[in-house]
Amino acid sequence: MNEQFKTLDNDAHQELYMEQVRFGQSEQVRRRETPIHVPREYYEKLLRELDGGFGPVYIVDPRLGFNNRTHRFWINQLAPGGEEGKQVWKTLGHRHTVEAVIYWLSGHGHSIIDGIRYDWKPGDIVCVPMFSWHRHVNESDELALYVASTTGPLSMGIGQAVYEDERYPQYFVFAQQGEEAVKALTPGGAGNLHQNGDTAALSPTQRLYAEQLLFGVQEEALRRKSKVLTRSEDVKYEATTMGRMAYVVDARIGFHVKALSAVMAEVPPGKHSGSHRHLYDEINYVLGGRGKVIIDDKTYEVKQGDTLAIPVFAWHQYFGGDEPLRILSLSTRPAMENLGLVLTQHGENADYA
Repeated sequence: MNEQFKTLDNDAHQELYMEQVRFGQSEQVRRRETPIHVPREYYEKLLRELDGGFGPVYIVDPRLGFNNRTHRFWINQLAPGGEEGKQVWKTLGHRHTVEAVIYWLSGHGHSIIDGIRYDWKPGDIVCVPMFSWHRHVNESDELALYVASTTGPLSMGIGQAVYEDERYPQYFVFAQQGEEAVKALTPGGAGNLHQNGDTAALSPTQRLYAEQLLFGVQEEALRRKSKVLTRSEDVKYEATTMGRMAYVVDARIGFHVKALSAVMAEVPPGKHSGSHRHLYDEINYVLGGRGKVIIDDKTYEVKQGDTLAIPVFAWHQYFGGDEPLRILSLSTRPAMENLGLVLTQHGENADYA
């Protein structure tokens, strides 16, 4: 018998079962006790200490005490100078088995994603396909600043997180397997790249297994042709019962995302959004303005640069101050939808169109 296997008596096994029974109520307590509001002063101090160097500075992360189980949020900066400047990546960049959404706050430059160049400026959003090599280049004469979210906690929680970085080849997992593996967007999928996709002549069981083998190939093809960039000038706010919103990263608008999505919203001065709650993690970043947010029975005064980690199934509603309040909302709604566990409940409607 494996020496690491633990033998327990019947009472201990009963306690293991009761931990499952109690988990739901215990989780509600943890959600009420989790940090929620992160003022911008927290990370501004840490960014200054980097003195122009590469971060990131983590803002919301379960390792910092937050109860977000499925995605994290951070801020980072790129040194100026273009390809010849102080860029941390020179060739491949890095890649990871997690989805990523990046919002550019300042500077201008381009990203190389799976060998394709995408130019960006402040207000643009880049969605990096899973496991594609990518690097970012700041072409301006000042630091380029961006905020980003990835589904790292979700992938780490299920033991499927791999980060490969050209600076640390000693930690490569799939890239070390050769040139084909380096070019593949599906982890370990290089060996299946040339599978025959014709399954018509197979028996039902043979077909099901062949489809399993082909999944990675088909997934890679979808990732390579998916939408990557949302430009600021293309963001169109439209009226909903939650207020004026724009979906900017979503599978339904051409992005090949399975776990992460992004919405932008704005609340006019003196108005309020609708209220709702949902069974998925959400992180809000205040893009502009001032106002307040009510989360369950607590009120948080927020300003540009602040971050809010909305607990799962907590009612939340936004109120504009003396200028429009603009929010970038990142959530793992798609992940929960794919698990069949999404529930969104709507309360009060917005008082503006």
